[in-house]
Amino acid sequence: MPTQAIEEYLESIYKLNLRGGRVIAARLAEDLGVSAPTVTEMVRRLRKAELVITEADKEIVLTDTGREAAEVLIRRHRLSERLLTDILGMPWSQAHEEACKFEHVISPAVEARLAHVLDYPSTCPHGNPIPGMGTEGDDLVRLSDTPVGSRAVLRCVEAEDEELLTYVEGLGLVPGAEIDVLGYAPLEGPVDALVEGVRVSVGLAAAERLLVRIADPEERNRGGGRTEG
Repeated sequence: MPTQAIEEYLESIYKLNLRGGRVIAARLAEDLGVSAPTVTEMVRRLRKAELVITEADKEIVLTDTGREAAEVLIRRHRLSERLLTDILGMPWSQAHEEACKFEHVISPAVEARLAHVLDYPSTCPHGNPIPGMGTEGDDLVRLSDTPVGSRAVLRCVEAEDEELLTYVEGLGLVPGAEIDVLGYAPLEGPVDALVEGVRVSVGLAAAERLLVRIADPEERNRGGGRTEG
């Protein structure tokens, strides 16, 4: 059974892979807030346990066994977030940190009961899919890449820190919110948008962590990407 430290590395590799780009030691160190030598030693342990392989270009890739272990952990984490928000009424901005304490100690039996009691949710409170819970794939793009003039529905807040979650919630940016993209300020300025009809400015760093489904795919194709206004 993987240790808690190993589980955290597997979870980080899995999530970084979903965000796109190669997962290398430097990126892993930044995500986990640890030193490069610490990552090097842990990756060596992960390779020995046949949980990851390291490609010739230094990319770190989960093996099938490593991916399965990561998905178990993430599933338990996101079910815990659902328990905390849906049953216990905890604010969604605080649920992640508390769920981190639960995910490592939940047994298969408790996981099964959690899923049953929660009626088998497909996403966490922030819209992230729960592995193995029958989530259907969506063609999602980042709000920061959504063409001007598009109407979109927020599907996922790809964030875990309380400050960012509190910020986007204050703007009405929760899963299911309808967004009309009005424009982008120059020099990496904020996104100007209507959120459920209310005009807001969304910081670019936050917009990069918001995944949306554009309501009209044909309009998106004609737009050809972000333009600045």
